[in-house]
Amino acid sequence: MSEYILGIHFGHDSTATLMKDGEVIEAMQEERLSRIKKYVGFPHMSVDYIKKKYNIELFSHVIVDGLEFGGHVFETYESNKIYRSKDNRGSYFNRALGARFPMIGEIYRVIDISRFLKNIVNMETKTRSYLAELFPQATVSFIHHHYSHAWATVPFMPDDRKRLILTLDGQGDDLSGSINIFENGNIKVLHRFKRENSLGLLYSSIVDILGMARNEHEFKVMGLAPYAKKSSGEKVYELLKKLVWFDEDTMEMKSSIDTRRATGYLVANDYNQHRFDSLAYGIQKLTEEIIKDIARAAIKKYNCGDIAIGGGVFMNVKANQYLLEMPEVTSLVMAPSCGDESLAIGNAIYGYAQLHNNDISGLKKIENLYLGSEYSDENIKKEIDAYPFTKECDITYFDPTSDNTIEKKVAEILSHNSVVGRLKGRGEWGARALGNRSILANPMSRDNVKLINEMIKGRDFWMPFATSMLYERRNDYLHVTKDLYAPFMAITFNTKDIAHKELIAALHPYDLTSRPQMVKKEINKEYHSLISEFEKLTGVGGILNTSFNLHGEPNVETPLDALRTFEHSGLPHVAIGNYLISKKN
Repeated sequence: MSEYILGIHFGHDSTATLMKDGEVIEAMQEERLSRIKKYVGFPHMSVDYIKKKYNIELFSHVIVDGLEFGGHVFETYESNKIYRSKDNRGSYFNRALGARFPMIGEIYRVIDISRFLKNIVNMETKTRSYLAELFPQATVSFIHHHYSHAWATVPFMPDDRKRLILTLDGQGDDLSGSINIFENGNIKVLHRFKRENSLGLLYSSIVDILGMARNEHEFKVMGLAPYAKKSSGEKVYELLKKLVWFDEDTMEMKSSIDTRRATGYLVANDYNQHRFDSLAYGIQKLTEEIIKDIARAAIKKYNCGDIAIGGGVFMNVKANQYLLEMPEVTSLVMAPSCGDESLAIGNAIYGYAQLHNNDISGLKKIENLYLGSEYSDENIKKEIDAYPFTKECDITYFDPTSDNTIEKKVAEILSHNSVVGRLKGRGEWGARALGNRSILANPMSRDNVKLINEMIKGRDFWMPFATSMLYERRNDYLHVTKDLYAPFMAITFNTKDIAHKELIAALHPYDLTSRPQMVKKEINKEYHSLISEFEKLTGVGGILNTSFNLHGEPNVETPLDALRTFEHSGLPHVAIGNYLISKKN
């Protein structure tokens, strides 16, 4: 009889993961099915989808994180819609008053403590009861948020050698980070970082005062940072490093303010008077330097240069690059989409280790992130036939067994400098589109950046697109540090001159770094074939890749999502399965 383990995360980026006999076979984010980005709450639709797909009525083992914030489990579709439209600027103003006037600040502190106590007393009990009702025959176990982030790195480790695991995020349960050691199938927590000393929360506060959305637009600040003048950016950095730092003697994060109220402090102390790009530079450099400080101290103390990283701060691909380049770092493993969506995976892996007394020899490594839904051409044809197109389209089927495949046709369209939305195979789990739910374009012309933004993405002008490149061509285009295999767009690399010519539209516009997806034939045969066909036509071994979604929406998951996005955007072509749909001029 098969052993099923269900990992559940019900905070923001709500996700369900199914493990069967030591292998993660499904990971579904609730936002993909609910169509509400960054969905908060129990992933009811994802669990129902998993039950139906695998014909499972009852689960025997369910692992959940984040019990302290259990109230999130009761969020609904309607409350998520309200939250997405909510304007929080008034609360920032109130926090600024509290930072400038101590008496008001003390009132807010008492309110926060009262909310915290109410949450602990009431919500934990209610959450345990609710989960018991949902899974009446299951053993429901709980794991600390940051311990789960640490376990989420394990299935991506290429071997079982001893590793230091660093976790960093805004806050999770009562922490903002940790240093751990993985050895003999077990993870031991060595050091914990308090949430009131959080680097992640300080970063999010910069996001706040720049008028963006915290927990969502941190990547925009990272992309903006290289544009700043060094002189003005350094001034901000010198100010910020007095607020949060790493203490090597105590192996703790320290801060001169409570970072949970950092936005109010920054506003009250006129940080918003600095240039927007200087603020981005300052917080980005602080993040890079603190991560290096933590790694350097941990490597020295525990004599281990093999590192793994997890938690939302490590979505910062530029900081990951600088971490890898440190001479002290022997090897680096990244949980590829390491925000809170990874907690469902960490929960399931932890559950497996517990059931097997930390004998994880039967745990299967995760080699690709194609862990979502898949649709046959027959199902796709039904969706196309039923869809009420408002524009006249040509619809063509390409026989995958013939010489004239849809991969060849899409490559031809890209070579003519047009743009294609692609849905084929299983959907990608995580924040990054990896070819199966992607918008693709010719990377040789910067004009395609403007074209894609105008037709669908509405992306900020300074933001880069990513590169999907043939694994065989990686050393032609990239300065690959320590021969790292990077298939998940989780780290940046400096690029060579040929990339500045052939991949220019898929590089950072200012510093010319690449956030690559190295595509191996054995991992995604059809996507590798598409890029190979493009190379035959153009000599270029990579293409521009960005997520297939309308601005403000999650990435597409189903053929219906793809058709609706195609219909409501300027996309000229969409390839769904082996069908190509093109708008007539």
